[in-house]
Amino acid sequence: MVSHDRRVLSFTCLLVIFASFAARAEPPLPPAEQASELTKKGEMLGLELKVDDASAAFEQAIALYEKLAAESPSDVASRQSLAACYEKFGDMLVGNNRLDRGLVSYQKSLEIRQSLANQDSEDAERLHDLVQSLARMGRVSILHQQLSDSLQFYQKACVAGERLVKHNPKNYVWASEQAINQDWVGEILLLLNSYDEAADAYALVGETVKTLQDATNSDLTWLAELAINVDDAAALIVIKGKPQQALRIFEVSRDLRRQLVDRDSGNDEFIRDLAIGLEKIAYLSIGRGEPLEALPVCQEAVDLLNQINAARDDGGKAQLALGYVLEQYGLAAEKLNRFDEALEHFQQSATVLEKANNAFNTDDGVKQALCRILSRFGSLLVTKHRYADALNAYQEVRKILTLAYQANPTDTTLGVALAVDLEAVGFVFSAEQMGTQAVNSYKESSAIMTKLRQLHPENHELDQAFAGTELALGKLLRDQGEAKDARAAFEQCSQILFHLQETGQLDDQGVSWLHEADMQLRQPF
Repeated sequence: MVSHDRRVLSFTCLLVIFASFAARAEPPLPPAEQASELTKKGEMLGLELKVDDASAAFEQAIALYEKLAAESPSDVASRQSLAACYEKFGDMLVGNNRLDRGLVSYQKSLEIRQSLANQDSEDAERLHDLVQSLARMGRVSILHQQLSDSLQFYQKACVAGERLVKHNPKNYVWASEQAINQDWVGEILLLLNSYDEAADAYALVGETVKTLQDATNSDLTWLAELAINVDDAAALIVIKGKPQQALRIFEVSRDLRRQLVDRDSGNDEFIRDLAIGLEKIAYLSIGRGEPLEALPVCQEAVDLLNQINAARDDGGKAQLALGYVLEQYGLAAEKLNRFDEALEHFQQSATVLEKANNAFNTDDGVKQALCRILSRFGSLLVTKHRYADALNAYQEVRKILTLAYQANPTDTTLGVALAVDLEAVGFVFSAEQMGTQAVNSYKESSAIMTKLRQLHPENHELDQAFAGTELALGKLLRDQGEAKDARAAFEQCSQILFHLQETGQLDDQGVSWLHEADMQLRQPF
């Protein structure tokens, strides 16, 4: 019999022999496959935030690819693999906020791809690789806050991308990438305050998207995000006081959103966002003195929003959009002296926003919009001498603003808005020969302005507004036979405005009020 120890030793020997045969049966991977596996390893380690380990894996992969490329200089595939590895290494580094090293890796990838593209400028694959490298260089340059460098990279990417799209106009991916790169050019130009050039760049985005072929089951997420980016760019230019350029960019966004609606006509969000963009175009057109051009834009937006039953949205974005579009519709009609049409649109707008306000009665923005529209409605009714209807509109504004102001009595915007509305109420009372009610309304306005001036003594605009209120109150008091109070109001108005004039803080309206107050004081009481 064999002893237990000898049996164990024999079994161990068998394992060693088996392992030896297994090792002989699995030869090492070829260098290209080893490099590929190391690249994947580096990507995975990068996602786990193990940057040093990931870098080591990438560097081993790069060494293998470089050796293959050196051994076969004419082997394009090896050089393409090396460029791709550098690019993925750069992606990992940038993703882990190693921007300097990432830029170096991207640069090496770019150099290889530029060389390959130069060797065969008609090769679409090489050209596409070059576009991607240039775009990555542009992106990391932005992160480095090197805007001029970034602009150059993206512009070069767009030049190459244009050739690529012309090579195959039906390639949906290439065209979409071109539009995104053009968007980056526009955004960088905005950051560089080159507004006309930015508008030109965004116009190219629109032209590229128009050429997009229908793609089966194409993902529209990128196009929706692109439209948002273009919207944001236009809104930024509005803030910068560049309405002409902003209008051009909003028109590009409109075209992008029309594409979205055409490609997915059942998507209510796409339809809603197109209508919102149209409202912005109408707003800018009216501001540019082009109300006639705004009318069809407003009608298109209303039709879209009615299509998705926006009026029943219970305070959602679509309902608010309908309210705002109808407001612009009313403004455009008013500018064209089509007053009955304007009244109709203002009333429709107020009805929609009242529903929205009831659904979300804590939203100050909705309240402010509703008050603004009711005030415009009331003002237009006054011009039509429909005083009773105007009073109803102004009283509704008063109710909303009073509650808001009582909740925050230090808010200058709310206080001034309430004071202005009270003056409007007083004006209507005066027109209706209701002198006592008119005086009381102006006194309420004066009391609010007095409190605001005490809270904000440095605000000279409040001083001038208060002086205007006192002037109007003084004239009403004189008509009511209250000479002493009338004189006091005129004197206070004159003193405030004279002081503002002496300190150089009086505008043309204030100068006019000062002359009128002094004239009133020269008349016998």
